[in-house]
Amino acid sequence: MAYTLQQSVNWAQTFIEYSPLTAGTGNEPAISIGSMVRSTILNAPFTWPWNRNEFPLIAADALVAGTQDYEYLIDDFAYLEKVSLLSADSTYGYELKNVYNTNILGVPSSTAQAQPDGVAVKSYVPGTSVSLRFLSNPDQSYTGILTYQMLPISFAALSDTWAPIPDSFMDVFNNLFLAEALENVDDARGQYYRQRGIAALLSKAEGLTQMQINAFLAQYSSRGTSQQLAAQQRVQQGTQARAI
Repeated sequence: MAYTLQQSVNWAQTFIEYSPLTAGTGNEPAISIGSMVRSTILNAPFTWPWNRNEFPLIAADALVAGTQDYEYLIDDFAYLEKVSLLSADSTYGYELKNVYNTNILGVPSSTAQAQPDGVAVKSYVPGTSVSLRFLSNPDQSYTGILTYQMLPISFAALSDTWAPIPDSFMDVFNNLFLAEALENVDDARGQYYRQRGIAALLSKAEGLTQMQINAFLAQYSSRGTSQQLAAQQRVQQGTQARAI
């Protein structure tokens, strides 16, 4: 049976002396904590086989000579992993080496056509469509496959499961959920469980560069640091006030 958000709440409450995590409107803050943790696991730079999907570039969706920009109706797109193309005569296929999700490629002269070697997400409407720009401007028709990670879905109820995240990632999402629950009650142990969750997450991830790992650690670990500094400042201010 898939692990539910309610089970994570039950587990976390044993560490926070059963302070309520669902007393707010719409079972807050548990719903938002769960959604943030799931988004962290499913967003870049992480790629997971159980969150991967493919979109075939065939028929009306294929690339055509002289057209650089394309819009595809993909309602679960989060970010692009890979693009593989096949020539019109099916004599050769290849993978685009340059894939950009936030940078944009330029627009060359319409007469400067060649085999594309890069693709960028030009824009996308979450839950509706994605627009891609290829460079170079295609010199012929190409079919192929878009490989992408799917859009994280927010929790709507405590009975929702952590899917598509498998139960084997319990050491990740439970520790990260607990870290936020502890921060919610100003418990300094939150940073410890955040580090445990991050370590478990990185140990399961493959293909990350050291730069990607460092950027993620700097961004995610700083949450607890800033909250701890704020708590320390409140204590110092209270101490100073009593001394006056």
